[in-house]
Amino acid sequence: MTEVIKVKKHTLYTDGGTVTAEHIVFASHYPFMNLPGFYFMRLHQDRSYVLGLTGTRRLEGMYYSADKNGLSFRWTEDMLLLGGSSHRTGKNSKGGNYRQLKAAANEYYPGCTISARWSAQDCMSHDNIPFIGRYSLFRPYWYVATGFKKWGMTSSLLSAMIIRDQICGLKNPYEDLFRPQRCLVKASASRWFTDMWESAQGLAKGAFHLPFRKKYLMPGQGGIVRIGLKRYACYEDETGKLHKISARCPHLGCQLEWNPSEKSWDCPCHGSRFDYDGRLIDNPARRGVKGRL
Repeated sequence: MTEVIKVKKHTLYTDGGTVTAEHIVFASHYPFMNLPGFYFMRLHQDRSYVLGLTGTRRLEGMYYSADKNGLSFRWTEDMLLLGGSSHRTGKNSKGGNYRQLKAAANEYYPGCTISARWSAQDCMSHDNIPFIGRYSLFRPYWYVATGFKKWGMTSSLLSAMIIRDQICGLKNPYEDLFRPQRCLVKASASRWFTDMWESAQGLAKGAFHLPFRKKYLMPGQGGIVRIGLKRYACYEDETGKLHKISARCPHLGCQLEWNPSEKSWDCPCHGSRFDYDGRLIDNPARRGVKGRL
């Protein structure tokens, strides 16, 4: 697998050279080319958490709560998957997501064993419908599949069918519904304003920030620290070592926020994530954070 650094028209640029193609499909979770398409203005990302439980009764079927802070239950071959505790990426200052799931597991399945745990990240469109099809009117030979809203298995199959037909010049009965250039104002307006507000906050935050010194950081804690005239995202590990990186996301410059549940720095604007030493975990950013020690 070779990482694509950028794309210009029919040419893909990599560290090892260039590749040209008649058709190009962006199936990179979050589209990393900001222009054209403007997907950074039409998507945000959510995180959710899962516990793998053993020692429970077998569950038939899959169950998903429609409530805002609901849970999901699904059985695998030998384990019950308990999911939930979702939040917008970069908006998890209190943490405790796995503790919340553990409390639910003890309530519903007393005596069960937590055998595994993990988290996931999903792209969310403003109208809750995936973007599947041509990337932009200005790049009809580019295609995109994103915004699956946690339904990746079914949406990825549908994406393959729609994009296959478009490349082959065939009419697909579902392509208009998922067309990335759609504009459903009534369904999108409130979430669009929310995303614009989060982006504005992320870019402006810190303009009038009081000094925050290292002595306020406890072992295992992260926070934004002003050192001189610059702001840094700092984490003090359990040994007392300070890990210091730039507080700005390299994608579009929003301020990073500490995620105590996963000890990562997350961008609330577009969902890029980095470990406490600034190494890239999730896109749309394409590189780590500058200024890491």
